[in-house]
Amino acid sequence: MRNFLLLIGFLTTLLSARAQRAYWQQQVNHSIEVTLNEKNRTLDGFSSIEYINHSPDTLHFIWFHVWPNAYKNDRTAFSDQMLENDKTQFYFSDADQKGYINRLDFKVNGKVAETSDHPQHIDIIRLELPEPLAPGATANITTPFHVKLPYNVSRGGYVGETFQVTQWYPKPAVYDHQGWHPMPYLDQGEFYSEFGNYDVRINVPENYVVAATGNLQNDKEKEWLKTRRNFEWSPVSRKEKNKYGQVKTIRNLYPPAAASFKTLYFSQKNVHDFAWFADKRFVVEQDTCRLPSGKIITVSSYYAPASKKSWQEALAFAKAGVRFYSREVGEYPYDQVSVVEGPLSAGGGMEYPGITIIAPGTSGKELDQVIAHEIGHNWFYSALGSNERQYPWLDEGINAYYERLYTKERYGKKMGNDIGEDLLHGKQFRRIDQPVNTPANEFGTLNYGLIAYGKTADWLNYLDTTLPSGTLSRAMQAYYQQWQHKHPSPEAFRQIVDSVSAQSNEQPFALLNEKGFLPGQKRKGFNLGVGLTGDVLMGKTQRRNLLLIAPALGFNSYDKFMFGFLATNYLRSDNRLRFFIAPMVATGSKRLTGTGTVNYSFFPEKIFRQVHIGVNGAAYTMDQYNDPEGAKTRLGFRKIVPFARLVFKEKSARSPLYRYIQFKSFLINEEALQFYRDTVVNGNDTTLVNRYRVNDGNRVLNQLKFVIENNRKLYPFKTELQIEQAKDFVRAAFTGNYFFNYPKHGGLQVRVFAGKFFYSGAATFTKQFATDRYHLNMTGANGYEDYTYSDYFIGRNKFQGFASQQIMVRDGGFKVRTDLLANKIGKTDDWLTAINLHSTVLPFPFPVRVFADIGTYAGAWERNANTDRFLFDAGLQFSLLKETINIYVPLVYSRVYKDYIQSTVSAKKGLPRLAKTISFSIDISNFSPRKIQRELEL
Repeated sequence: MRNFLLLIGFLTTLLSARAQRAYWQQQVNHSIEVTLNEKNRTLDGFSSIEYINHSPDTLHFIWFHVWPNAYKNDRTAFSDQMLENDKTQFYFSDADQKGYINRLDFKVNGKVAETSDHPQHIDIIRLELPEPLAPGATANITTPFHVKLPYNVSRGGYVGETFQVTQWYPKPAVYDHQGWHPMPYLDQGEFYSEFGNYDVRINVPENYVVAATGNLQNDKEKEWLKTRRNFEWSPVSRKEKNKYGQVKTIRNLYPPAAASFKTLYFSQKNVHDFAWFADKRFVVEQDTCRLPSGKIITVSSYYAPASKKSWQEALAFAKAGVRFYSREVGEYPYDQVSVVEGPLSAGGGMEYPGITIIAPGTSGKELDQVIAHEIGHNWFYSALGSNERQYPWLDEGINAYYERLYTKERYGKKMGNDIGEDLLHGKQFRRIDQPVNTPANEFGTLNYGLIAYGKTADWLNYLDTTLPSGTLSRAMQAYYQQWQHKHPSPEAFRQIVDSVSAQSNEQPFALLNEKGFLPGQKRKGFNLGVGLTGDVLMGKTQRRNLLLIAPALGFNSYDKFMFGFLATNYLRSDNRLRFFIAPMVATGSKRLTGTGTVNYSFFPEKIFRQVHIGVNGAAYTMDQYNDPEGAKTRLGFRKIVPFARLVFKEKSARSPLYRYIQFKSFLINEEALQFYRDTVVNGNDTTLVNRYRVNDGNRVLNQLKFVIENNRKLYPFKTELQIEQAKDFVRAAFTGNYFFNYPKHGGLQVRVFAGKFFYSGAATFTKQFATDRYHLNMTGANGYEDYTYSDYFIGRNKFQGFASQQIMVRDGGFKVRTDLLANKIGKTDDWLTAINLHSTVLPFPFPVRVFADIGTYAGAWERNANTDRFLFDAGLQFSLLKETINIYVPLVYSRVYKDYIQSTVSAKKGLPRLAKTISFSIDISNFSPRKIQRELEL
C-alpha cells in the first residue's frame, strides 16, 4: 500500500511538472504619469505599456479594461449589480458624482491604432493591433487618458478632498490558455489581471500625502513623511458674508489647497495592479518589521488625525499579520506594506498589492482582524493572481481560513462568525445555498460572504482532517512557492495537495461543486437559552438546537396586561419542525390567553423549493358587555388555523422574486351574547325580565392566496390574489403594491385594490345580515371586520375612546372611519375598487408622509344613489418603527365623509374635532418571525 501511494505521488508530481512546463502567461509592464486636479476631481495621465506576448498564439487585438466607465451612467453592469444588491446610491447620484475615462488615443509601436466597443459593456474596449503580434514579440502601446473620478460608492473615487484612486488606468485583460478574459467592473466580484512591472509618477499638490503600491523613490518625500507622525488637523469654521449681506458659517474640513505641485515616483516589480490614496490630513506612522527569514520590510499606516486613538496599534497589527502569513504560507513578496484608513463602500477593507484601505470606525480586536485579513490578500490575491471573478474562493475563502487561524492564535478563538455560521447552516439546510466553486457575480448577495468566505474556510478545515497531520500546511506553502506571481487555478491547487499528500483527494475537492453541508458540519445536540440575553439574540449560543425560553407580555383593552412565557426554536434556521408558543395569563379577564404556531418544512428543489405545513392558534378576549347592574361579561375567541405554503423555486440565487401559494382554513370559535326574556314568579305576581347568556359559535373560513413579491431595491412590488370561501359566500380580492423610489430619500407607495363579493345562491336579507363583517369596505376597517383575527387591535370592538380609532388597511384602505353608521359609507356586498397613495415629503428620513385615497364601489353607481360615484380622502401620515405604527390625520375628504364627521363628532371646532377624526393602524407583522425568516430565504 505504501508503494502504491508513493507511485501516486510520483505520477502526480510528474503531471504537475509537465503542466508547469506547458504553462505560460503574458507580461504587461506599465509606465504611467498622472496628475491629480483636486478641484475638478480629475486625473490627466499618459500610459506606456510594454506588452510581451508569451503565448503560442499570434494576437490581432487586445481587450482593454477601461473601468472608470463603469461609473459613467446607470446602464452599466456595475450599476445593474448595485441595484440587485439593494444599493441605490449610485443610481440616484448626481451627474457630477458619476465617473468616466476618455481622451484615449492609442498608438502601437508608434502607429495609430483604432479601438472598437465591446458589444455589451462600455467599460471594455478592443484595441485593434496595426500589425499582428507574434509569439515572443513585444508591442509598445501608448495613450493619454483623462479620468473623472466618481463619488466613492464602491472601491474608489473621492469623498470631499480625499481620493481613492483604484482601477483608474487603461489595463489589458488577461489572455491565458482559455483565451481572453474581458470583464466589466463589478462591486461584487473582483479581478483578474496580468503581472508586470510598474513605474508610476504621480503629480499632486505638495501638501498631499500619497500612499501607494510599490516603493517610494523620492528621498525628500520620505523625510517629509517622517514629520507627519505628529500632524494634527481639526475642521476650521469661519464667518463669511454672501452678496445679500447674510452671514454664514463656512466649515473647512480640509487644509487649504497648495499652490505648487510635487512629483512622486513609485516603482514595483511583479504586481498585477497599482492603487494610490491621497489625503492632506493623513497622519503617517512607519516602522520596520523583521520576517521569520530575517528579511526586513517597511510597515506604514495612514489615518485621519481624529482616528489617532483607535489606530494607535495599527502598525503593531500590520506587523503581526505579515509575520503570521510569512510563517504559515511563505515570505511576504514585497519590501513594504501599508494600511490606510479611508472612506470605503465595499465592506470593511479592500486590498491592492502592498497596500490596503480600511473603513473608518474600526478599532481594537476588530481592527486587528480586518488588517490581518486585508494584508493576507498579498498572498492570495497579489502574489497568487488567480481569476477572482471566476473562483473567488481561491482568494477570499483561503484567506478567510488563515484569518481564522490568526485570530485563534491571537485571541484563542475566531471572532464574529457565530451569526454568519447560523445563516449559512440555515441556507444549507433549506437547500438555497450555492456551491463554493460559483463565480462571484452569480452568488446571491448573502451567499457571497457566507460561502465564498465562510464555507470555503470550513471546507479547508475539513480537507485538513482528511490529510495526514501537517500536510495542508506544507501543501499551501508549496502552492505559494510554485505559483507565486502566476495565475493558479483550482486544478493547480489540487495537484499540489495531491502531490504533497501522496494521495488522490477527489472526494473533498468534489464537494466544492456541491450544495449542502460538508461532512460533519451538521450541528447536533441541544442548547437552552433563557431570557432575551445578548448572547441569545446575537447567536452566540446557536451552535446546537436552541430552545429559547423568555418572558412574554401583552395588552389589550379586555384582557388588560398579560404575562407569561414564550418558547421557540425559531432563532435556529436548520430545523424542519419549528414552533413558537406564548401562553399568558390575563390580569383583566383572568383567562389563559396566548398565541402559537408550529410548522414542518420540506425542500423538494423542483417546482417548489420549500413547502411548509403547520397550524397556528390564538385565544384572546375580544369584547366586553357591561350590564345595567354593573356586571362585566367578557367574550373571547379561539382559533385554530391549519395551513400550507408552497414557495416556488426561482431560476437564480440572485433573483429578488418570492412567489408562493398558500392555503389556510380558519376554524374559529367565538363567544357571543344571547338576550332573552325570562318569567319570574314572585308569589302571585309574574314578571318578565331581560336576561342574557353567553353562547359559543363556530365558523369556518377557507382562504387561498397566490402572492408574487419582487423585493428589488428599485421599484419593488407585491401582488396578491386572495379567494376566501365560507358559508353563503365567496370573496375575491386583488391587492397590488408598487413603490417608486425618490432619488434622495423615500418614495411613493401605490396600492391598488379590486374586490368582488359573491353569494352562494340567491342573495337574501338573512345572508346579507349574516355576512356583513365580510363585505368589502371602503372606509377604515375596524376590529369587528377583522374576521380572521389576524391583526392586532388594542380594543377590537371599541366604539368610543382612543382604542376605537384603530383601523386596518384593507380593501379600499381609506383612513376615515364611519363606524357609527348602521351602514358604513362605501361598504358593499358587490364590487369595490380603490387606489391608495402615500409619499415621503422631505429629502431625508422623517416620519411624516402625505396620503391620498380614491375609490368607487357598486352602490355609488346604482340609479338612485345619493353619494358621489368616486370617494376620496387625503391628509398626513406619521409612520413609526418602520411603518409598524401609522397615525393618519385626514384633512380633506368627500362631502359624504364631511357630513358624517359634522353629525357625529363634537361641534367644537379646532383640535378636539380634528383629534377625533384621527385614526391609526398597528402592523405587528413587521416583527413576525415568519417575515424575518422569509427575508433570510431570499
